[in-house]
Amino acid sequence: MRRFFVKVLVLVMFISGMLQLKLLGLSWESFKIIQPLHIVSSLLIMLFFMDSFIYKHIRRYYFVKKINSVDGWLLLCAFVLVTLSGLYLFLVGNTGGDSLGILSFNLHLFGSFVLLALFLWHIFMSKRQNMQPLIALFFFITAYPSLSYSKITELSLLEIETKTGKYHSEDWSSSAKCKSCHSEIFEQWSNSNHKHIAGSNPYYMVMETLAGEVEGQEFRKWCMSCHNPSALSLGHPKTTHAMDDNIVSAEMFEKSAKTFQDDFKEHGNFRVEEGVSCITCHQITDASSKGNASFKLSLERQKYAFEDSTSDLGRWFSEKLINSNPDVHKKSYSKELYKESRYCASCHDEFHPQNGIKIVSTFKEWEKSPFNNPKDKSKHKSCIDCHMTYLQDGKFAPLKGTSTDGGVLKDDVKVHYFAGSNHFLSGLRDKEHEEQTLWLLRTSAKLDMDIKEGVLEVGVKNVGAGHHLPTGVADFRELWLDVDVKDKNGAVVFSSGKLKKDGNIEDGSRLFQKVFGDEEGKPVGLLFWKYKTLLSDTRIPAGERRAEKFELPKDVLYPLQVSIKLNFRIYPQWATDAVKKLFPTLSNPNVVELMKIEKEFK
Repeated sequence: MRRFFVKVLVLVMFISGMLQLKLLGLSWESFKIIQPLHIVSSLLIMLFFMDSFIYKHIRRYYFVKKINSVDGWLLLCAFVLVTLSGLYLFLVGNTGGDSLGILSFNLHLFGSFVLLALFLWHIFMSKRQNMQPLIALFFFITAYPSLSYSKITELSLLEIETKTGKYHSEDWSSSAKCKSCHSEIFEQWSNSNHKHIAGSNPYYMVMETLAGEVEGQEFRKWCMSCHNPSALSLGHPKTTHAMDDNIVSAEMFEKSAKTFQDDFKEHGNFRVEEGVSCITCHQITDASSKGNASFKLSLERQKYAFEDSTSDLGRWFSEKLINSNPDVHKKSYSKELYKESRYCASCHDEFHPQNGIKIVSTFKEWEKSPFNNPKDKSKHKSCIDCHMTYLQDGKFAPLKGTSTDGGVLKDDVKVHYFAGSNHFLSGLRDKEHEEQTLWLLRTSAKLDMDIKEGVLEVGVKNVGAGHHLPTGVADFRELWLDVDVKDKNGAVVFSSGKLKKDGNIEDGSRLFQKVFGDEEGKPVGLLFWKYKTLLSDTRIPAGERRAEKFELPKDVLYPLQVSIKLNFRIYPQWATDAVKKLFPTLSNPNVVELMKIEKEFK
């Protein structure tokens, strides 16, 4: 009876393993039950039945009855190989970059067929007269209900894709869980402006609070749809500060999201994660260029068994299940859409939710630029080609490495620094983030100058940015010319673009920016959503050159020494002064010299 029981269990192991083959198209609901069942049952059989059974079987037939069965020894070898490869897949995994993992996967898969064939042949040869039918097949058929889309608010285009229309904070799996297998990517993201785009961003917190006070608290949802979609989807009325017990956390200064990781260890998924998380980007199923969070996000992804476990053991076991068969996990978190620029456009284009006026048009600017040239691959550059490609010494240098620990070696790992323009806030936490952003900024423009008939002409050409320079919240970005002209005696005869004592740029300086006005034509300042009329737009479109002219004094003594700097500051001083009233420990953003040219005119 014991032998019969073991034979049945071996066949059950084989069938449960075969059911996981892609060719059979097993539903995910069935797969996530069968996979751990296969592993657990295999371990139990191996530990409590097979070792003693094999030992007794060999002792009885080989040592006592003196039967030397070649097919029996082959069966034992196949069993050992399948067992060892299975243990490797469970304990280490097959992440793609480990040759032993690939070998183990193939040994386990094809070795199982060999094992079954040898097993049946061994039985047939030993007891031809009494062949027992061994059939054990279990199908788990679950009908999937149709998906529904839940729109959050009229102030946003964000839609949550669910089967029931209901979801919980547990469905927003914490990014802290991703660290165990994607440690380098997590480290990059943890110090990025995507991570720190909500509660740990002092500028954003002031702006969301101000929007709520001026327009009514409901208006916060417009901001939250891109900056804090998880909290918005769960009905949170506003973005909150991360807390360390009863004290506001200093997240804007700490590295590697320490508070966030500690919070996850204590509360798990129950406490919702703020900002742009792994789930936010990697569960988007559709996106458009309309802006204002114009994307659909699925919370119905295919989860492995114990993936939502709150215990360390459950999480560990779930990771082993994922690593042993990661294909579903990979497909769930990576889609072809993510390579397209409209994916980014869903938040990086922005319009006023009430009057439809375009506030940010980064995608539309790229769409009309020479960088959008899919017919010529040598000239075409999407968002991720610039903003998720590693830079080294001021040049694009695709990073060779792995995105998954132990995974496939790639020639171009898409880094998660998200280099853009805000070097300042990411630089408070990690200098490599700041360096990546500054290198990118310095690829954006070229300067030239000439003097004709007493007029200094300075040209600024946008050579590297696939959109206007600057873009994004260009009403807050400061890009300007700092000019010095000295005569033959070294005396300064003309200057422009200097800072005043209060830190603001002096009047009359040549800035490249947008200036928003209200219905009366007055600058809106911090209240950018009051924008009704565009007072000026001196930004530089992709591939174009803008010339600025400065009239020099008529009696200057030649030769003239001219120095031109293209300076950048992420926030104007007047905006930082307003933020520092609530965040007094915040330092002032530094002025960055993007490039400089000097020339003598005789």
